[in-house]
Amino acid sequence: MGRILLDTFSETVLSFVFFLLRFVTWCMQWSIALVLFLLVMAGAGYFVYTYALEGGRHVNVPDIVDIPITDAAFLLTERGLELGRQSPVPHPTAPKYYIIAQRPGAGRVVREGRSVNVFVSMGQDYLHAPNLVGSSLADARREITAARFRVGSLARVPEAALRDTILAQDPPAGGELADQGEIHLLLSAGSDLPSALMPDLRGVPIAEVAKVLAAFGVVLVAQEVDIPNAVMDVVLAQTPAVDTLIYRGQTVTFNYKPSVTGAAPSMRYEATVRHQMFYDWFAKAARVDVVDRMGNRQTVYSKVPESDEQAKATYVSGTAIRVPVTYVIEAIVEVYIDGKLEASYQLKDGNAPVKMN
Repeated sequence: MGRILLDTFSETVLSFVFFLLRFVTWCMQWSIALVLFLLVMAGAGYFVYTYALEGGRHVNVPDIVDIPITDAAFLLTERGLELGRQSPVPHPTAPKYYIIAQRPGAGRVVREGRSVNVFVSMGQDYLHAPNLVGSSLADARREITAARFRVGSLARVPEAALRDTILAQDPPAGGELADQGEIHLLLSAGSDLPSALMPDLRGVPIAEVAKVLAAFGVVLVAQEVDIPNAVMDVVLAQTPAVDTLIYRGQTVTFNYKPSVTGAAPSMRYEATVRHQMFYDWFAKAARVDVVDRMGNRQTVYSKVPESDEQAKATYVSGTAIRVPVTYVIEAIVEVYIDGKLEASYQLKDGNAPVKMN
């Protein structure tokens, strides 16, 4: 009987020992599994925080204002950024599909993958008559054509201004016009200033034009044309016409077909003045004047104060006033904000605009 009890006890002890061993083994297996699970979760959390949420390495946001939206998208992609929300707004000077403002701004440090939201110019909603008062007839014809209008009727009255200087126009500067609409001009008939008859320049080599007109004291403006079979590097047409009265200081325009090396004497230049606004200016009045070498002043851009949502999205900090200017020899471009001179730019001899203040 005692032997039986001993065997039973031994079996019970062994069973308990085996149970403890299995339990310890089970605990160790699950502990290892738990540690591995925690390591995996920690790694996943680090990846999500570092890359998914934070966006990768830091990059500087490029300046994409005043460039086409296609170029901006390419530039952002190069930096590891994305083109975000695109808000179309009308703009008086920026070309259509050019970016006028961006968020975040240029130079900001962000993570890769960040979206940059932009305001995109849709151009002007309608066409406006340019300001032609004070310009010569030749300059006015060129500006009217460039603005997609036509020259209407011409009338002349005696006036101290040089002959064919624009005294008034209809519609006035800024007036709305349809595409190819007519602009009617009132011109000066001239005065008792020293005058002479315009010589015939047709057929004269462009290298000799300055000599032919040297005694007249006029300003030469050359215009390149491309006429099939025309003789190169000679005057093909002129304004004013032959035997027309011309005055000292008057602009004389002539057309020629250039060769590879031919260069005509010309004192007319084209430039674009870009003035960046570093503050929201929707509620401010803005005006840009061009003062020519004779002191004549012409307003080439103006904006009244506005407060609607569209204006708030258009005239924001970082946008720019871009004004194309055609001038003879030299001119000054002045930018006025709320009637006060904010900046002036010097244009001279075809060089880049120089900010004076």
